[in-house]
Parts: sequence; structure tokens; C-alpha cells
Amino acid sequence: MILETFIARRLSGGGRKAGIMLRVATLCVAVSAAVMLVALGVANGFSSTITAKLSGFASDIQVTAGGSGNSYEALPVTCDSLSVAGIAAADGVAHVQRFAAKAGIIRGDSLLAGIVLKGFAPESDTSFLHKQMVAGHIPAYTDTRRNRDAVISQTLSRSMRLGLGDRFEVLFVGGDAPRRDRLRVAGIYDSGMEEFDRMTVIGDLSVVQRLNGWSREQIGGYEIAVAPGADREQVALSLAETLHPALVLEGWGAPASDEAAQSLEVATVEERYPQIFDWLEMLELNTAIVIVIMLVVAVVNMASGVLIVAIEQTRTIGILKALGMRNAVLQRIFILRSVRITLRGLLWGNLAGLVLCLVQQHTGWVTLDPENYMMAAVPVRVEWAQVVLLNLGTLAVITLAMALPAAIIARIAPDKSIRFQ
Repeated sequence: MILETFIARRLSGGGRKAGIMLRVATLCVAVSAAVMLVALGVANGFSSTITAKLSGFASDIQVTAGGSGNSYEALPVTCDSLSVAGIAAADGVAHVQRFAAKAGIIRGDSLLAGIVLKGFAPESDTSFLHKQMVAGHIPAYTDTRRNRDAVISQTLSRSMRLGLGDRFEVLFVGGDAPRRDRLRVAGIYDSGMEEFDRMTVIGDLSVVQRLNGWSREQIGGYEIAVAPGADREQVALSLAETLHPALVLEGWGAPASDEAAQSLEVATVEERYPQIFDWLEMLELNTAIVIVIMLVVAVVNMASGVLIVAIEQTRTIGILKALGMRNAVLQRIFILRSVRITLRGLLWGNLAGLVLCLVQQHTGWVTLDPENYMMAAVPVRVEWAQVVLLNLGTLAVITLAMALPAAIIARIAPDKSIRFQ
């Protein structure tokens, strides 16, 4: 192996054509590695950012009354300490909180806007909302006093011309008769998810209960945060079996009787927003296709470079064969040569790809339309384990692919190759 390494290191590119092809092969490997790293970083960024924001807005898992579906006008759930204790004790559950929601219309001087008033309870986790705040504060909500302070989005603030301290009237249609209430802007947030920002208003749970005509014990359901590392689907299945072990037939919390209002349904964030997660799966598929295409480009160019070197080094190959060097040793020399080129290309490709990812991650200079992508800039997340696996996989694929052009060396006859011009 020492001899092969020495010859491979000393083996020059041969003629001008071989030198150009090897430089092209190195450039192709570098570009392929950079494109693959950026594609993976963007796919990871979209997946992690959108999932985190959806979980922040709507929690990892929701437990609601059977038959409510995704409707904002959900059937009420009677809150009791046993249910809360049972949910909190389940494996993988990090936090449980009550919630309720009510769809309504904000009426401004000359504008109307549809909203969803989401009621926060005293135990609601506001850590996600705190990160999105751009002005004001998040009100403190209690079970003893009704608080009409609310948090609206920056999008809604601009469209309705509402600032901190301004009061606005909301009309709620449903039930026996329309209801209205006046809320005050205590804070303004901006999550970058335009679809949610233009509709979601955070308010007091007791305000939503009054608008729905519910008692203090009636809520829209429970929101559950899953512990880091826990599988949402497994936690949801466990909760469904815990809450209604006799009712779980197929799916989670599927009622076995017509008494839907007396049963509870368990749904993950993926179930409530399937179209968004289908889009993320399509993005991952596109990323896989890009990786395959870049690998093919790198392999083809590397094979072309090795073949041209082999052709231009035909006399050298013939002399080495005449001196008794076996075909396997000669093949290893050219494979080692391709490994050196691949490693050089991967080095430059990683440097370029990681620089692009880190610059985008910290500056967000490549922007997006929030209306279509639910964020203002392309999100990037570098997973270092993926970077290592991608490099090892690329090196392995190119090295294995070089076995075919290297096999041509075995067909070179020494007597003819020494006279080759």
C-alpha cells in the first residue's frame, strides 16, 4: 500500500487535457458537495423551523371533544383535575395547559378582519410567544379575574392600524345570538408565519368562555407539549389509550359510539396541519433528488478524468506491467489518485457550503415571501452528523464508482502500451 500511495502521489496529470479534466473533476466534486450541503441545510431549516412554530402556536398534541375536528367552534370539554393529572403523568408529556378558541371579526374604522381569539390559561407556556414579541408585553391571565388585554400580530396591527394601548371591538357570531367584546392591545408579536399572524389573537381563557356561553369548568381542550426527544405519535397513542382505552379502535381516540361529545379526541400537530407536513415531505424528496443528481455529476466527471489520465499514462502503465506490477496494484494506484482528487474537492465544497449556510443562518440575506412560505427568510440548520455522513457517503460512492474505469487498466497490454504514443 505504501508503494501505491507513493506512485499515486507522484503520478502527474499527464498532458494538458488530463490536467484540465482533473481540475474539472475537482471543481465538480466541490460544487456537488456545496450544493448537497446547502440543500440539506435548507431542508433541515424548513422542517425544524416550521415544526417548532406550528408546535408553538398549536402545541405538539391537542386533546379536544370528540366530533370537534379542526373547527374553532369546538364542543366544550369539562375540565377536571383527574384528567389533567392523567395526561401530565403520561410518558413523554412535558407540559399540559387548558385552552379555548373563538372565531370572530375585528371591526375597524373602515376595515374588517377575520380572527381567531385563542384563550390562554394561567398555566399556559408563553416561552414561544415571548420569543416572537416585538412590542409590549404578554398579559398575566388568572382564573379569578377576567382580563381584556390581548396580544395581536404585527400584521394585524398594521392592517387595522392598531398600536399599544388601543382598544378594538370584536364581533363573534355563533350560538343563540351574536356577541361582542372590546379588547385592548397589550402586546404585538411577529412570528413570520403570515398565515397564522394575520388571524391569531391571544387573549384570556375566561373571555373566550364568556363568549361561548360556557361555565368556568368548560374549556376547548388541552394542549400538550412533548418532552424533547419523545415521539409525538407514540405519546399521542399512549394518551388515547389512557383517556379512552375502550374507545380506541383505529386511529387515536376514535369513538366507538355516537356519544361523540362525551369522548375525547387526540390529534398531533401533523394531523391538524397535514398539508404543511406533506409539503415538508415533498421538500425532503426534492433534496434527495438533488443529492442523487449531484453525486451522478461528480461520478461522471471523476470517471472521465481517471480515464483520460489512464489513456495518457498508457506507456507508464505498460512499463510498470513489464516490471511485474500486478493489475490489482495498478488499479489501486488510480483509485487512490481519484480519492485524493475527491478529498480535495470535498474540502473546498465543504468550506463553500458551510460558509453559505452559516452566512444565511446569521444574516438571512436570502428572503422569502411570507405569504407563501410562512417565513421571511430562508431558514438554514446545519446538522453536523449529516455533514459527516454526507462526506463519507460521497467519498464511498465515488471510490466504488472508480472501479469501472480502473478496470480498463487491466486490459492494457504491456508490449503495445510501451510503444503507445
